[in-house]
Amino acid sequence: MVDQLREQCRASRTTIRLDIPAHGFQVNGVVAESCAPGVNSIASTPTLHQRSTVTASWLEKHRRILVQNDFSDPELQPPQALIAHYGTRAQMMAPVERDGALTGWISVHYNPGPRDWSAADVAALESAVKIAHAILDRA
Repeated sequence: MVDQLREQCRASRTTIRLDIPAHGFQVNGVVAESCAPGVNSIASTPTLHQRSTVTASWLEKHRRILVQNDFSDPELQPPQALIAHYGTRAQMMAPVERDGALTGWISVHYNPGPRDWSAADVAALESAVKIAHAILDRA
């Protein structure tokens, strides 16, 4: 699913983060990732407390897709490491909810520069969330 989402959105990286202790998942780690050639994996360094980030807090509050065409909004900055170390310049994030709680999120990153995410990109992310929910329903 992450490969397909990355390809559909022509993205640099896609990730899924989930907090489901019964399955050994913690949101600080990456459950699944897909990277375009030459793009650094974010899965190898789970050092950041994800729930304390501004963008994760936004997802917790709003429970809808966050679309950032660039990172120019000073009040909604992603973690600095995402920009400085991983080279990301634009992103979309979608909440994954279970039983009314924010269980995690799916992220779509774009590294070359700012980007206007299309309606088709948002629809692809919405579809990925539905697939994630269907998988979790079977688990």
